[in-house]
Amino acid sequence: MKKILSVCLVCLMLISMLAACGEEKAPKKPETVKLWYGYNTENFMQDYEYTEVMASRDNTLRMYGIRGDVESVQLIITPKNDVETFTVEVDDLLNADGKKIGKSKIEVFCQWYINVEGSYNTAAGNGMYPDALVPYKSMRKARMNYITAGNNQGLWFNVEIPESAEAGVYSGIVTLRLDDETFEIPLEVMVYDATMPEEVHTHSCYRIEYDNMFKAEGTNSGEVAQAYYDMLIEKRCMPMLPSPTIYQDYDAFVDFLVPYAENPKVSNYGLPYTETTDANGNPIVSREKLMELFTKMAQKNVALRESGKEDIDLFNKALFYMGNLIDAPSGAKLEQVRACDLVLTECKYAVAEEYLKDYPDLYQSLLEVRSLVTTVYNEDLVGSDTVGGVQTWASILTSWDSEESRQNYYDRQNSTDRQGGEEAWWYGCSTPYPPFPTYHIDDELIGSRILSWMQFDYDSDGTLYWGVNNSSQKADLWENAVDFSAAMGDGSLVYPAKKFGGTEPISTLRLESIREGQEDYEYLWMIEDAILQYNAANGTNHDPEVLMQPLYDGLYKGMTLTRGEPELFLQKRLAVLDVLQTITADPAAGIAALQKLA
Repeated sequence: MKKILSVCLVCLMLISMLAACGEEKAPKKPETVKLWYGYNTENFMQDYEYTEVMASRDNTLRMYGIRGDVESVQLIITPKNDVETFTVEVDDLLNADGKKIGKSKIEVFCQWYINVEGSYNTAAGNGMYPDALVPYKSMRKARMNYITAGNNQGLWFNVEIPESAEAGVYSGIVTLRLDDETFEIPLEVMVYDATMPEEVHTHSCYRIEYDNMFKAEGTNSGEVAQAYYDMLIEKRCMPMLPSPTIYQDYDAFVDFLVPYAENPKVSNYGLPYTETTDANGNPIVSREKLMELFTKMAQKNVALRESGKEDIDLFNKALFYMGNLIDAPSGAKLEQVRACDLVLTECKYAVAEEYLKDYPDLYQSLLEVRSLVTTVYNEDLVGSDTVGGVQTWASILTSWDSEESRQNYYDRQNSTDRQGGEEAWWYGCSTPYPPFPTYHIDDELIGSRILSWMQFDYDSDGTLYWGVNNSSQKADLWENAVDFSAAMGDGSLVYPAKKFGGTEPISTLRLESIREGQEDYEYLWMIEDAILQYNAANGTNHDPEVLMQPLYDGLYKGMTLTRGEPELFLQKRLAVLDVLQTITADPAAGIAALQKLA
């Protein structure tokens, strides 16, 4: 019996070997496309081969955030052959219990590429850089959803995390079709157990140039102008002024302000001013128009208080940026700054005394209305309520690079005798350029992202940016990034909606990066606030600045960024999220977690 079994086993082995020898191995299907993720702090050129990065990245799209957050990630498509048509579909994201983040909360954008040549940024190469983020549905409708062989095509995903979402991991699939091939891309969102505050705590001022907007959009529609204004607020970038048809009529303008004064998502809004000349023919702000504006604001605010709106304050978020009058002052303009500020201060006191003596909070808010002057600290511009000077220093980013220069602004804030106090903001434009942070197209996205971390760390009171659509005066912004200088994209953070038939301007990688940074600022604010509340409740004196320093270490020194290391930023951000989740549930445990990081 044993011999029979042995013979059978040998026969079976021989049959298997012969069958295997007779089989032809199916040839391995050649890879026709590489799909790989990109962090939202990176921008990948269309015409550059990222061999090492592609080899190190899979195609799983991972995001991390809190309730009320909007998180983003990139999918880069690199085909070996032409793709005549690509389509994208997203599913609901589900957690382990079947709870979902609905697909209606997921937006998909196609990256539009701009040719860059002759840039200020000597570290950047010439070529096609991603900038505009065109809604995928618009690209498909325009039949522009194709990819040329060997080129990179980026897709950008925004996921809005509902305030009702439970903490945990939500997973789903992105279905990508490239002609007749279908790919399933995993999409994961890790929701931490914390909720974004309703109030925006970052202060900023971003200027919309309406004449350029009307030229680029081919209309002077109030609907389009309002879409620009509200879109910036949605991105946590506060617009300076609404359409001229509103701000030139002070009654209409004051009515316009009311809902924004009440909206916690609005941290600042600009006030209009009128230029005139003094007795010597020198340019100066109009006293008459300032008195008219402040009077109408005061009367409106008092009427609202008397009607029962006890918390409304039209002055608290208000600011001036008299750019045409006092921008970057030197020489004779130094006296112009003093003269304009003195007129502004006298008008504040006059209106406060006449209308707001029964409302001490409004009285003080009017005195604190900011007036931004784009200048570095200058002893010749230090002022007072009686002689005029700078009330809010808005200096170029590089002036914050050293501890000594930062201390100048802190000292002014601590020593001023102005009743409205003093503030210190910063701004960027064509300068600076890398290694400092910029909003330029051909700079790494980490620059626009990390600026909000620096703002929180260095106690800068706000960010001023001279224009979000100033390059829109070009014949076709969609084809050319250069306008006023060789700083690519300077003064332009949005693209005209007209090309794709909408009213809301087209966002950019840079604007989304700024928004992400503004949300990071709120994380840091929440951690600091939890520490301060814990101190107040328990009689402790933990210093948030000292405790939180390890969260920033390694990301920058002064205003110089650590570049080319997106993984480092992700590690720091995840550390912030871990601390935030812990300190939200148990402040003492959160403080202990920060102490361990030191």
